[in-house]
Amino acid sequence: MVELGDWITPRLDYMDYVEKPPLPYWVAASLYSAFGVSETTFHLSLAFWALVALAGTAWLGKWLFDLETGLAGAAMLGTCLEFQSLSHMATPDLPLTAMLIWTTAFWLRAMKRPEDSMWAGTLAGACMGLAMLSKGLVAIVFPVGWACACAVLLPELRPGFLRSLKSGLIPAFLIVAVPWFWVMEKRHPGFWRFFFGEQHFQRFLAGASKYRRYGPPWYFIPVLLVGLIPWTPVAGASLWTVATRWKTTELGVKALALWSLGVFGFFTVSSSKLPTYIFPLFPQLTLAAAAFLLPRGHDRAERRVHGLALGLGLLLILAVPVVPIALGRLEGAPLPGDVPWYGGAAIGVLALSTLALCLHDPVWRLAGAAGGAGLGAILALASVRSAEAWVSARPLAMAVAAEMKPGDRLISYGVYLHGLGFYTRSPVDPVNWMGELHYGHRNPANAKRFGNDNDIRALPHPEHTTFVALRKKEAAYLTSLNDPANIGGMRTFGAWALAKFTAGKRVPKKTPSSGDGRAPAR
Repeated sequence: MVELGDWITPRLDYMDYVEKPPLPYWVAASLYSAFGVSETTFHLSLAFWALVALAGTAWLGKWLFDLETGLAGAAMLGTCLEFQSLSHMATPDLPLTAMLIWTTAFWLRAMKRPEDSMWAGTLAGACMGLAMLSKGLVAIVFPVGWACACAVLLPELRPGFLRSLKSGLIPAFLIVAVPWFWVMEKRHPGFWRFFFGEQHFQRFLAGASKYRRYGPPWYFIPVLLVGLIPWTPVAGASLWTVATRWKTTELGVKALALWSLGVFGFFTVSSSKLPTYIFPLFPQLTLAAAAFLLPRGHDRAERRVHGLALGLGLLLILAVPVVPIALGRLEGAPLPGDVPWYGGAAIGVLALSTLALCLHDPVWRLAGAAGGAGLGAILALASVRSAEAWVSARPLAMAVAAEMKPGDRLISYGVYLHGLGFYTRSPVDPVNWMGELHYGHRNPANAKRFGNDNDIRALPHPEHTTFVALRKKEAAYLTSLNDPANIGGMRTFGAWALAKFTAGKRVPKKTPSSGDGRAPAR
């Protein structure tokens, strides 16, 4: 967007990329325009969304319960594994979650306090529109389905629900969300069919077969249990208490539990499954859990928290010696020597933070668990930094950038390494891969950028050097496609390999190559 000056059509690798709406890209591009293109600037965009999500959780907890519960809910959200992971990843799930927690906060305010319906409902609609611009139709499905469920199951909210529909909620949503979709359909005829038909309904109904995002019905149960660490025991106890003591549970906790159940159920029945999908339930669930963690008279819930925390803490302690061994035997090993120990230390600290939930004083419980989770995240990030070559394309990309000249070609073979384009500032041509670029693949103007094994067999080009990035385990196969004399070098960077075909006359392969030139299924 910054380079081409077009802020309407999102692009990936200089190809139209309209699978997702543009709001996360607008924020990143705005920061690039203000501070320049860099890793730090991009991470500022992730920090922005993380802070928006935390602020929404704190504000909702403050007016729904009290200030202490709101701050506790934000602290629990900010230190759970799922949040700490996604606040370092470039996915639309964090922006979506950030805008949905504010949608929930304002709409629940309008339902619980009808006198605030006009301003709260209007802001709820605006935030729902921004959520729509973050990922798509789930921004409508989740809030509307949840609000209707609240109106049906929580009679106290019914008058406020009906009144909120008469506020500025719907107009605000339409004003915020519709213009971009309208302009995109005018600019790219058929966009609505592709975006809503293929990217939403087909993914939901046939995501497993078409997009290879398989998952059994219980797929999200371990994702939730692990993603909530160290707060899993508190969340589990709170949900159990809501289910068994529905009539005596606070109205706000029941509303938050309904949201969590709705998001979890929606993606459970969906055919397409990824671990990040259920992230929009985490703010509401951790806030509901915070209401049970603080002294609010739930003695039976307290005992459940202690029992579950003790069990999970002991389980994590047993995993401490296993983690270094497992990391040391991963494919692509040996990893740097400190990586397994960082990982083991991180698990150990998380075990202690979970056991902190057994403390009697609620303040010490919160501080101990949150502090331990934060320290565990620092150790985990140190482990990732040490294993950079195994998890990031930066070392390989920087090597390419140091040698690449204008007119040279960069290929990503059998995999798409997103970091290549960022660090080299160069287009990356996919060979034997399509993935999320299938919309760009449909454009005839991009036909020459996609290829198969025959593109490798035809190297080198007589006038420019070609760099080929690939998985290290496929280096031998790629070498078999061409005569070794044509390959100017093969270097490895952790899990990746880089082949260089220097410009010049091609040496014919001495032995006939196998295959018919068609790209294998990947």
